[in-house]
Amino acid sequence: MTITDPAPPEIIRQRRLIIATAVSANLLGNIGLIGVNVAAPTISRDLSMSAVEIGWLSLSCLMAMAMFSAPTARLSDIFGRRRVTVYGLWVAILGSAFGALAWSPVSLLVSRAITGLGLVAFFTTVTTMAASAYPPERRGRVLGLIISSVYIGLSVGPLLAGVLVESLGWPSLFWFTVFGLIPPAIFIQFVKNDVPPSVGEKMDFKGMGLWLVAVALIFSGLASLGLNLSLAAIALGLVLLIVFIRRSIKSSSPLLDISLFQNSRRFSFSSLAAYISYLSSFSVSFLLSLYLQYSKGLSPSQAGLMLITQPVVQAFITPFAGRLSDRFDAGRLASLGLAIILTAILFFAINLSATTGDIPLILNMGLFGAGFALFSAPNSNAIMGSVPPKRLGQASGVITVTRLWGQITSVAITTLVFALVIGEGKIQPEHYPKFIIAAKTCFWIFAPLVFTGVIASMARGQTLDS
Repeated sequence: MTITDPAPPEIIRQRRLIIATAVSANLLGNIGLIGVNVAAPTISRDLSMSAVEIGWLSLSCLMAMAMFSAPTARLSDIFGRRRVTVYGLWVAILGSAFGALAWSPVSLLVSRAITGLGLVAFFTTVTTMAASAYPPERRGRVLGLIISSVYIGLSVGPLLAGVLVESLGWPSLFWFTVFGLIPPAIFIQFVKNDVPPSVGEKMDFKGMGLWLVAVALIFSGLASLGLNLSLAAIALGLVLLIVFIRRSIKSSSPLLDISLFQNSRRFSFSSLAAYISYLSSFSVSFLLSLYLQYSKGLSPSQAGLMLITQPVVQAFITPFAGRLSDRFDAGRLASLGLAIILTAILFFAINLSATTGDIPLILNMGLFGAGFALFSAPNSNAIMGSVPPKRLGQASGVITVTRLWGQITSVAITTLVFALVIGEGKIQPEHYPKFIIAAKTCFWIFAPLVFTGVIASMARGQTLDS
C-alpha cells in the first residue's frame, strides 16, 4: 500500500524517511521479538532452563519495556523524538548482541531486559513521529501501514526463527536482530532534528522513580505469585502507583498526563480495550508454539510455518482496517475485532487437545489474526485522534503502556498457570498432558477478559468528549 502525498518535496522526503524507519524497525525488530517463542524449547535445552524461566524469556523483555514506556515517551517530548529513537535502536542492538553471546539463563534474561529498553524507546517515539508528520485525516492510513509492518515481522518471524535455529543455532536469531536493526538506525540519521513539542518543560525524575519501582514490583509479584513476598510486592507496587497518579494529577509537567483519561471518555475506554486485548491475546502464539512442538512433535521450522497464519492475515487486513478507520467510526471497527478474537479464543479453550486437527487450528489462527487486525489500527487511531497534537507523544506512550502492561499481565498469568499446573521443573514428555491442561486453563481465563474488552470498546462512544 502506498500513501499519495501532496505536500512539498522536502516534507515528502522527511515523511518517507520516518515511514522507512518506522516500517523497517517494526518489521525487523518484531522478527526477533516473536522468534524467541519458537526458539524457546531449544534455548531451554541448551541452557537448562525451567518452565518458569522459559516464561521469563518474554517477561524480562516486556517488563523492561513497560517500565520505560512512559519515561521514554516523555523524554521524547522534551528532548526530541529523533534523538530518543536513535538511542533506542542502538541500545536494542547492543542488547541483542549480548543475548547472542549469553552463556547462562541469567545472562540471557539480562540481555532481554536491555533489548526491551531499546525496543520501547523506538517503538514509542517513531510511531509518534509518523503520526505527527501527517494530517489527522490520513493518520489511520499511516498507522495501518506501520502496524502492518509489525504483523509482517510477526508473520516471517516464526518461520525464519525456525530455520535459523535448526541450521545455525539459537544465537543466530539474536545476531539477525543485531544486523536487522542497523538499516533503521541509518535511515533515522537523515531525518532532520525535530522540535520537541514540550521543549523547556522539566522531566519529573521523582515521578519517574515512582513509576519504575511500582511497575517492577507489580509485575515481578504477578510473575511469582505463590512465592514468598509476591503479594507484598504487588501491594507495595499498587501503593506506589497510586502515589504516582496523585503526583501526576498535581504536577504541571507530569511523566504521564493523567488528565487525558479524565477529560476524554473515548481515550479512557479505548486504552482500557487495548489493555484487555493484549492481556487476552499476547500469550496465544507462545502457548501454540509450545503446543505444536511439545504435544504435536513438530520441529521449530514446522511450528513456525503453522504459526505464520495468524500474522499473515493480520498483515493483509490491517492496512485496510486503518483506512476504514479514517472513514468510519474507529470504535465500532475495534469492537467487532474484539468480538472475533473472543470467538477464536473460545475455540482454543474448548477444542485444544493432543489430537486437534491441523486444519481447524490453522483456520482458527487466521480468524484470530483477522480479529486483531480489525482491532489494532482502528483502536490506535481512536486513541491518537482523541488528544491535541501537543499530546501525541503522551498518547503514543499510553498506547505502548497499555499494550505492554497487557502483554506482561498475559505472560505473568501464563507463567503462574505453568507453575501451578506443571511445576517448577523443565517440561518433559511426561508433563505434556499437564501442559495441555495449563494451556486450556489460560484460554479459559482469557475468554471472559476479552468479553469485558468488547463491553469497554463499545462504551467509548462515537464522538470525542469535550
